[in-house]
Amino acid sequence: MSFMRIPQSLPSMFPMFLDFLPSERSIAPVFVQLLKKMQDSSHPFYPQLLMIDGNGILHPRGFGSACHLGVLADLPTIGVGKNLHHVDGLTNSRVRELLEAEDNFNVDFVPLVGDSGNTLGAAIHSSKGSCKPIFVSVGHRVSLASAVEVVKRTCKYRVPEPIRQADIRSRDYLRKHH
Repeated sequence: MSFMRIPQSLPSMFPMFLDFLPSERSIAPVFVQLLKKMQDSSHPFYPQLLMIDGNGILHPRGFGSACHLGVLADLPTIGVGKNLHHVDGLTNSRVRELLEAEDNFNVDFVPLVGDSGNTLGAAIHSSKGSCKPIFVSVGHRVSLASAVEVVKRTCKYRVPEPIRQADIRSRDYLRKHH
């Protein structure tokens, strides 16, 4: 496994603004560097799709970390948010109403349509017994239907397994090395 040290001098800000910092302080170029390193070494597990622990177009600026990294890496990306950004009239209470509506009782996901009429993502109860939904949105070069299908197929628990494993392993690495 390959790791790169990310400078700890990053300003403490809300995560949603991280991708819009000047490029010398943004995290996305670090990931692009790792992907380039994998590609240059003909790594056998070079990704065909990236699942990002963050949002795609379901973002206050309409361009979250999944979009940013997808465009820079020119790879299909899916944004998976654990919390809802209040965007285009979508609020937690409105999404809860949608999820609890009788019409949506037996559906796998509920499309999140903002006041503008644009579909920005989907709310999914990803596993049996999960009370809190996750929020899936398009990042780059993938449809919402495909994104939802990939996320559903990779959920063993609430969060898709690739994101869950990355979180577990990064926390373990930090615990051992810091």
